[in-house]
Amino acid sequence: QDCFDMGDGHWYGGGEVFDQSWPIDGDTSLMGDGGRADVPYVTGDFFHNDFAGVLEPYWINTDGFGFFALHENPLFVSWNSSGDHRLCLKSRYELPYPVAAVAGQQELGLRYTVCSTADVKAMHLYALSQNFWPKPRDIPDQRVFEHPIWSTWARYKTLVNQARVLSFAEQILQYGFNNSQLEIDDRWESCYGEHRFDADKFADPSAMVNQLHSQGFRVTLWIHPFINAECPSYAEASPHVVSDANGVPLMTNWWQGNTAGYFDFTRASSGDWWAERIMKIKTDYGFDGFKVDAGETNWLPVGFDFGQRLAANATPNGYSTAYCRTMERFGGITEIRTGWAAQDIPIFTRMLDKSTVWGKANGLATLIPTLFLFGLEGYAFVLPDMIGGNGYNTILPDKELFVRWMQANVLMPTMQFSYTPWDYDLEVVDIALKMTSLHYEYSPLIIELARQALTTGQPINRPLWWIDPTDSVAQTIDSEYLLGDDVLVAPVVQQGAVTKDIYLPKGEFTLSRKRKQNVLPVFYQILFDIPYFFLKKKQTNCLK
Repeated sequence: QDCFDMGDGHWYGGGEVFDQSWPIDGDTSLMGDGGRADVPYVTGDFFHNDFAGVLEPYWINTDGFGFFALHENPLFVSWNSSGDHRLCLKSRYELPYPVAAVAGQQELGLRYTVCSTADVKAMHLYALSQNFWPKPRDIPDQRVFEHPIWSTWARYKTLVNQARVLSFAEQILQYGFNNSQLEIDDRWESCYGEHRFDADKFADPSAMVNQLHSQGFRVTLWIHPFINAECPSYAEASPHVVSDANGVPLMTNWWQGNTAGYFDFTRASSGDWWAERIMKIKTDYGFDGFKVDAGETNWLPVGFDFGQRLAANATPNGYSTAYCRTMERFGGITEIRTGWAAQDIPIFTRMLDKSTVWGKANGLATLIPTLFLFGLEGYAFVLPDMIGGNGYNTILPDKELFVRWMQANVLMPTMQFSYTPWDYDLEVVDIALKMTSLHYEYSPLIIELARQALTTGQPINRPLWWIDPTDSVAQTIDSEYLLGDDVLVAPVVQQGAVTKDIYLPKGEFTLSRKRKQNVLPVFYQILFDIPYFFLKKKQTNCLK
């Protein structure tokens, strides 16, 4: 175990969490003790675990100090536990790490790199130069950068069926919207993991997909790595699910099943068997791609054993990596929600389900901080969650929240709707048409920045300190973001606000749409608009 005083600087990095902050030394009151105490550093579901699906053992601060722990460590982390203002890295063989390693199969160690540079940006650029994680090998599907995804999930939940999908498509076209794809989400299967359509809900999937194609839609399908024990195909599938050291299949539970197998993607033959079944859906019905769910380690059953299939059997996070690499074969239209040392895969990384609320309880206020975290940790191709959140505790998001969410999302890499603008009124439809047009207008820049990430590893959307890393105010801004170096977006993310104090870092900024140059850092805004700025003249003393 090694512990470090956090000092007076601000910190960034770590894992995707429910109450995402930027910087991470900010408001963590939802954790009770103001921090995290000795938690395993593994991918999970933050509704039940400390972290969600995306994390790297990487932390940097505004004093130019940084840590990167090797992926093979059986790592536990304490962060400001009980207000002690320390970061502690611990290595030990306890669950969820393979406890068999205690018997001497694996040597226990704690290996990490400590770096010190001039400032936070210099620290991050140095980390990128050292290839702590792989850079993307290519960019994913360009159309997803250009036009919104339309998902059935939040709007229909598990009540989706063929008639509703076709009606949804008609409405999208009726109101004049474009698309990257229409996504059929949960409850299309006859049994979870059976990979067959429920004939009562989808009488003719091929005809449905053909009709959608004729209307200009690409069509994607929700898939997952589970098979429920009651499914007819379970016996055939059981050799391919996660097993114990004796090869006995194990059972787990997940949000759609209390007894299920979890396919083992660390075993190449099992990953191939599963992927062939998924590919058969694609070819039989004409689907264009998939939304991929789960893949985190918290779904692994107790007693799992991967043998020597992972590079180092000290951590279960290698399961998430193997899962991501299997998904790559479905092409650049694919989206996943987990990542561990998988930044090189040219697919989209989705934020875990956001709640339909304003604040830090996984709501709108966490959207930009989560965007920053993904970009900082090398996942450039960010797919923000559905505009307005998932609506688990409401029938429909509040109109103001929906509009503000849409505006905040507009110059992020991608946009995704499920609740629709016409669920409200024509005013919201008009705003949404303007926002999707604005996103399309900037999509060439987004795609160019995506291409640059292949060689630089730098994020598409950047925090304000990217312009001036020593600016103490910019270091704390969590409600404005940059698109590249030259476009600053300042959405309103507070309920009821009609004005916003906008902080502009060093440089000459001009307000968008040929308005007069912004002089005061205050901009009056009603529901119709979003302020964004162009950096007209870069300062010569900015870190390049």
